[in-house]
Amino acid sequence: MRALTVRQPWAAAIAHGPKRIENRPKAIPSKHLSTTILIHAGQNYAAIGRITVIDVLGQEPDALWPEHCGAIIAVADLADCHHDDGCCRPWGFPDTWHWRLDNVRAVPHPILGVRGQLGLWTVPDDVLVAVQRQVRLEAPA
Repeated sequence: MRALTVRQPWAAAIAHGPKRIENRPKAIPSKHLSTTILIHAGQNYAAIGRITVIDVLGQEPDALWPEHCGAIIAVADLADCHHDDGCCRPWGFPDTWHWRLDNVRAVPHPILGVRGQLGLWTVPDDVLVAVQRQVRLEAPA
C-alpha cells in the first residue's frame, strides 16, 4: 500500500476536516488513480498552513483537530486528478495539480513514529498491519 506525506495542518484538515483536495506539482501517476492510500502527517509544519486554515475556517487548526506529526493519520481513495483552473477553492492552490480524495477515514489511534517520503511511497508491512487493525481497507468503488 502507498502513503502520501502531507504537512500539518493540511494533514489534519484531510483526516478530520473538510479538505478533500491535495495540491501537488505533478499529476497522480495513472497506476495509482482509484487506489486507496494512507495519509501520513509529515514532521514539518507548512509555513503558511496555519494562516490559511485560520482564514478559511476562522479558527486555529489545533483548536479543531489533533495535529500529530510523523504519523499515519488517515486512509483515503485517490479519486481524481486535474490541473488547477481556478476550481476547488478554498483548498486548491493555483498552478498545481489537484489530487481529489474520497472516502477519507481517520485512523482512531494514529500510527506514530513513521518517517515519510516525497511522492507516493510504500508503507512498511508492520505499519500497514497496525492500520488494518483499526480501519477496514477496501478497494475504491
